[in-house]
Amino acid sequence: MDGMTQAEYARHRGVSRQAISKLISSGKIPASAFVPGEGGARLINAAAADHALGEGRERVLLDQPEPDDLLASLDSEVVAPRVTPAPVRPEQHEHIAALTKARTETETYRAERARIELEEKRGKLLKVEDVVASMEKCAAVIVRELEALPNFADEIAAAIAKDGAGGARSVLKRVAREVRTQLEQNMRLAAAADRDVEGEPQ
Repeated sequence: MDGMTQAEYARHRGVSRQAISKLISSGKIPASAFVPGEGGARLINAAAADHALGEGRERVLLDQPEPDDLLASLDSEVVAPRVTPAPVRPEQHEHIAALTKARTETETYRAERARIELEEKRGKLLKVEDVVASMEKCAAVIVRELEALPNFADEIAAAIAKDGAGGARSVLKRVAREVRTQLEQNMRLAAAADRDVEGEPQ
């Protein structure tokens, strides 16, 4: 959040600028609630100041008490509700709308994070690095089997010499079945090895 001047923070709180000055002087808005601004100006971090005053940003005062009344309400643990609040000013309407939007976005974000974490725990989501690692292992198994194909060259040549193209076709079909079977076995072994590693105590 960008810093606010005392006047802007007073409007944010719905009080007078003098009330904010008094809160600063009394230390109720501490030095830690200030941030540097342009030209060396000290600006108020509204979230930090609101926290120091013990109120969330969602709460906006509907009227403007006198400074002494404001200090008394801050010192009291229980503030009596006002029976007839003053009319809400236009700038407060805008501020309330902005706060509502920010809170909605925050809650939506938290809900989405919770949903993603739950689906990940249930195994419905995979981490990118896990998928990449699995693909690399699968590629290594496939490459290993493909590199073994030249071993069938003599058998294929003999089949061609004996039965021509038909003999070569027959040998290649058999080799394809053997390679597919070997790939399936190696993939299962790789998957079992991954499960064993994941099951090991950290």
